[in-house]
Amino acid sequence: MSDDLTARVKKCIISRLNLEVAPEAIDDDAPIFQASGTQPVPGSLGLDSIDALELVVALSNEFGVTIGDEDMAIFQSVNTITDFIRQHAPPA
Repeated sequence: MSDDLTARVKKCIISRLNLEVAPEAIDDDAPIFQASGTQPVPGSLGLDSIDALELVVALSNEFGVTIGDEDMAIFQSVNTITDFIRQHAPPA
């Protein structure tokens, strides 16, 4: 189920990476990264490791979260990113 935070995360990803995809085309549970040499998953963004670095900066700037090396598992899907933000973002 998509909510306001999920929509903000999708828009942040699209904006930071200059992607030409509508937020509603991104599946909240689909893997956002694609392993080299594999077929893309429908609803996935097919991002790579360089995109991950951009996302760390973008999410930090947008939501005030600090993402360390030990937190990289949050990039499994949009839902895992939003869960991390809910748990770690400073109070508004």
